[in-house]
Amino acid sequence: MPYTPSSPLKSIITQDVAESPNTHESKIAIDANIALIKDSIGSIKKSTLRFFSGTALSRVTGMLRDVLLAFAFGTHAAVAAFFVAFRLSHVCRRLFGEGALQSAFIPIFEELRKDSPERAFRFFRDLSALLTIFLTGFVLVSMAGLGVALRYIEWSPGNAQIIKLMIILMPSLLPICLFGINCALLQCQKHYFTAGIAPAFFNIIITLGVLILHYVYFPDPVDAMPYLAVATVIGCGMQWFATFTRCFRHTQAALQGKLTQSINFLSSDIRKLVAPLSLGLLGVGASQINNAIDALFARWADPEGPAQLWYGLRLTQLPLALFGIAISGALLPPLSRAIQAGNTTEYLSFLDFAIRRVTALLLPCTIALYVLGTHLINLIFGHGDFQMHSIITTTSCLHGYAMGLLPMGLIIVLAPAFYAHKDYKTPMIGACISLVINALLDSSFVFIFGMKALSVALATSVASWCNVLFLYRALEKKSGRILTEVGGEEFFKIVAISFFAGAVTWFLQTRFFTPATFFHFFTIPALPTVLLDQIKAVALSGCTFLGCILLFAFTARSHDLLGLFRLKPTRSPATLQE
Repeated sequence: MPYTPSSPLKSIITQDVAESPNTHESKIAIDANIALIKDSIGSIKKSTLRFFSGTALSRVTGMLRDVLLAFAFGTHAAVAAFFVAFRLSHVCRRLFGEGALQSAFIPIFEELRKDSPERAFRFFRDLSALLTIFLTGFVLVSMAGLGVALRYIEWSPGNAQIIKLMIILMPSLLPICLFGINCALLQCQKHYFTAGIAPAFFNIIITLGVLILHYVYFPDPVDAMPYLAVATVIGCGMQWFATFTRCFRHTQAALQGKLTQSINFLSSDIRKLVAPLSLGLLGVGASQINNAIDALFARWADPEGPAQLWYGLRLTQLPLALFGIAISGALLPPLSRAIQAGNTTEYLSFLDFAIRRVTALLLPCTIALYVLGTHLINLIFGHGDFQMHSIITTTSCLHGYAMGLLPMGLIIVLAPAFYAHKDYKTPMIGACISLVINALLDSSFVFIFGMKALSVALATSVASWCNVLFLYRALEKKSGRILTEVGGEEFFKIVAISFFAGAVTWFLQTRFFTPATFFHFFTIPALPTVLLDQIKAVALSGCTFLGCILLFAFTARSHDLLGLFRLKPTRSPATLQE
């Protein structure tokens, strides 16, 4: 979205553009040097839509990638080893890229840009250079350490394969972390589409790699995985490059071409990151430790467990990425600007809107994953080497993760509210609480109840609920009441409508359609194997569920749900004007 400068500033900039020999660079300079950005619920909606459109394309390519992986290699133990290696080698990804650093960067960048746009872009340049040097050293040391461990410690064949794959995958950490900080800058510049679509380049590279490896060179998963790891490194590089060019042009224009002049790794602005980043690293570090623990527990529970979790999580993360992350990415810069302007009313209205919109999107998706999950897994993955056992176990993991879909979405909306206040301690405490609960439940479910890979998904969901309840209570103490009375009423309407729609759909499934499975609690149905029958099973249940949602939403006059379909205004009578 183009910025809207005030009239005097606009006339000065227009005059500069007329005198500039390079109109394109001057246009970028206008975007870089306008610190006054008008925010409203309407602007957040538009930014979310841009983020959504780019993310939707990347998620479609990501789903195609996972479908081909499942078709070519199923849930083979070698594929599970690759997923474990990928998660372990990217433990630091959210520490130094898309998580703590990104959340700490945006409020400081907005604060600096308010006083001096050039200083803000020097901050981005210095941070990118420092991050490049640090990560290069970290990757080299990590690869050397893993190589020594592989050579001098006796490992089981499966664990040795994981370490070999980690050595190959470690270089991908550098471009993927630089991609994260580039995305933070693009979000501040309101270039949400570029940030959203960049992962599509990664997905395309992996998809091509799977096709070539399986059909041309290595149909055996054990032989194919090292080469798939190489394709992953290339894909991460392409994902970073997709954001680099635009960030480079903005930075070059803001610094008037002096990109390498006076680089200061220890500037006062860089030092401002130390305190928030330290707390953020603890919080995100706890989350990443959770991910590593989950991968290890899944492997202990079942050699194919990490693959079952991977495919189940991919389907759960589809609505989370399309809706929750899109809203969160568009929300943090406006929240930061509202806090800096001292506009508490605007800040709370943004939060109320975000929480209601995420609930209206993700709660129906949660119920849909239960009543449609079996048929979706069967339709998307149930081909090639992905047999009935894999379908049922992956569906169980999907249902376990679906329980935590709404709190996961609310967490990524509530966390920016703390970051806008430059409060990184509270999300860190919540993440640590979640880590402890997750580890305890993982141990109990795997070793005591013997629930295999499902253990990890259930533990993650329960821990997410504990985390979001903690964050919401803490934010209410800090900022006062978040949801308005109308917002609270809409929230309970969405809960009731979603559960009633799910119950009606499941009842009709058991009477007239192919029924779904729920954690193996019911008899496993005979699932269709012909593609047209698979599509029919999803379509019948899906249309029934959607029809029930619309019918009940009209009956209950749910503004938030009907607003998603543009059947009623999304705002309720009590909402603030955009």
